[in-house]
Amino acid sequence: MTAKQYLRRLSGAALALLLPCSAAVSAPTAWPVMAVPAGIETFATGGEMRVNGLPLHVRGVLSARTPVQVAALFRASLGQPLTEHTRDGTLVLGRALGEFYATVQLQPAGSGTRGLLAVSHLGAAPGPHDSATDRLLSRFPAGSRLLTQTRSVDGPRRAELLTVSNDMGVESNVRHLRRALEAQGYTLERADSAASAPGGATSLFFKTSASEALAVIYRDSQGHTAIALNTITRLESAR
Repeated sequence: MTAKQYLRRLSGAALALLLPCSAAVSAPTAWPVMAVPAGIETFATGGEMRVNGLPLHVRGVLSARTPVQVAALFRASLGQPLTEHTRDGTLVLGRALGEFYATVQLQPAGSGTRGLLAVSHLGAAPGPHDSATDRLLSRFPAGSRLLTQTRSVDGPRRAELLTVSNDMGVESNVRHLRRALEAQGYTLERADSAASAPGGATSLFFKTSASEALAVIYRDSQGHTAIALNTITRLESAR
């Protein structure tokens, strides 16, 4: 796994699970700057990002020191009160900074450490019936539930990954999503069905002159239908 693939996986999955939610508050103040202990390298991870509607500032972390040593340094720099827990081998430190929330996520990388520094703006979190969420769900059958939403901008490319669940069958979801995307100017280029695979997954590949979309639709272990829709738009073409 490359460094970029690792960061995208960790940002899209771990941040969505580990950052707390809150209701919208007043207009944002300046974003806080997290102090980085001496001897720890940080680097950009590809621009602005949103996870489940929360704006995030994210940087990668690399150090030749062990996770125990790096964690001790960040505990000292973050100060108190500090939350701390471990999830799937990743140590997570968190601290509220007014209407922002900072997390440090660390895991072993050979004899050293890699991870993420993330600051989320809780005051910008959408409400449970946010109009933007309704717009996203308009592509899917009535009664669909938005499970996760991840957005990122990397140079001229904007990516958005949605995962949605509902109680309709796979074929009904395929027909509905195809109609919705074609109404938005997408053309279906290919459809692949793996009837023998668990959940009977169907993959749909769409294109426009400026965007590409991949939808994977399948039955999950609870008997619901799950849809993962990944869209990539070239920003200079979308203007």
